[in-house]
Amino acid sequence: MAQDFVVLDIADTEIRLADVRKTGNLFEANALGRGEADPLFFKSDVDKNIDTQSENLSALLAKNNVYKRDVAIVIPDSYTYSRFIDMPKLNEKELLSAVKYQADQFIPMPLEDTNIDIEIVYEDLDARKNLALIVAAPKKIIQKIERTVERAGLAPVVIESEISAAGRLFSSIFKPQASLNNAGYLFINFGSQTTSLYFFDIQRNILVYSHNFAIGYNLFIKEIQVNLNVDHPKAEELLKTFGITPNSSYHLETILAPAIKDFLTEIQHATTLITSTFKKQIQGVYLFNNTSKFHGFDVLVGKYLAIPSATLNISSFFTKNNISNLHREDMPYYIPAVGGNLT
Repeated sequence: MAQDFVVLDIADTEIRLADVRKTGNLFEANALGRGEADPLFFKSDVDKNIDTQSENLSALLAKNNVYKRDVAIVIPDSYTYSRFIDMPKLNEKELLSAVKYQADQFIPMPLEDTNIDIEIVYEDLDARKNLALIVAAPKKIIQKIERTVERAGLAPVVIESEISAAGRLFSSIFKPQASLNNAGYLFINFGSQTTSLYFFDIQRNILVYSHNFAIGYNLFIKEIQVNLNVDHPKAEELLKTFGITPNSSYHLETILAPAIKDFLTEIQHATTLITSTFKKQIQGVYLFNNTSKFHGFDVLVGKYLAIPSATLNISSFFTKNNISNLHREDMPYYIPAVGGNLT
């Protein structure tokens, strides 16, 4: 049976489209595509940006011959607040009360100005406890997305964060391993403005921890632009071609050293917290999103942490057809979008 919606992952600088279905252990791609996004969409309240973004959505759907009107929307972690919470098994009224109390502890804005979603990630029947993922987003952003989607003649059926969508995909492609009860994977979602870290419990096959910090791909681009006096396209070319390769004539390793140090320090703090809190060792590190735009980035992270690290390319989880073959190298960008199809 054909799926009746398509997923649009609206990132800061581009929109990713995924219309896939899972059969057995493999995904089949009906459509995958990437298109331009309005860079001011999340930051501006001007109607012009809503119009531009709605035109971008329509253009991407038309380019990929997608005619479905129902859409599931994924938004960047940088515009949401999320936390995993252990709580006793509660009835609906008690759960809502507990969630509001917990949410008030980590959401830096009035709760009445946010939309809050609760997802029970894991039920421990023996201990009568649940692990819940609380995700909140400003109502202002949700309303803007709804207006944008409707202006494009589409109907939003789901609006969720990257962590929710990506978490479902990880649980789908990785299998529980009871023998590895003291191990997990660290996922690094290298976004444009921020980076999200997720810790995946291999034994329970779920995400149990997240941390978002304000260092992303754009910071490295800006450092190159300022120090070498080059435009944005040239900075992107240099980062993708050379990265911090030693002895490069551009000396990017020196230019980017402070930003890299801050980035790796954030990861080190998170890994220390993970190992002390969950008493689990990090078995491997997987990077996705903009990591393929930074030459040797996964090698850099792996060397610093002394843990096997690699860019997560999910192409091996797809049946081979013209669409999946065409986007084989781009799959690290599509992880939240593909996870959105598992709603």
